[in-house]
Amino acid sequence: MTIVDYIVVHELCHSHQRDHSDAFWNEVDKVMPDYGRRKAWLRDRGVALAI
Repeated sequence: MTIVDYIVVHELCHSHQRDHSDAFWNEVDKVMPDYGRRKAWLRDRGVALAI
């Protein structure tokens, strides 16, 4: 999976949970258990992405 996969999962989970509550992150975790690593990568390097 790539960082784009994380972004897609993140946004799709917003269709069930509109905020970044614990319930939201639980939804993300169900699909992508390593989301924390991807979230950190995006926070640290996302500004350099050219999408």
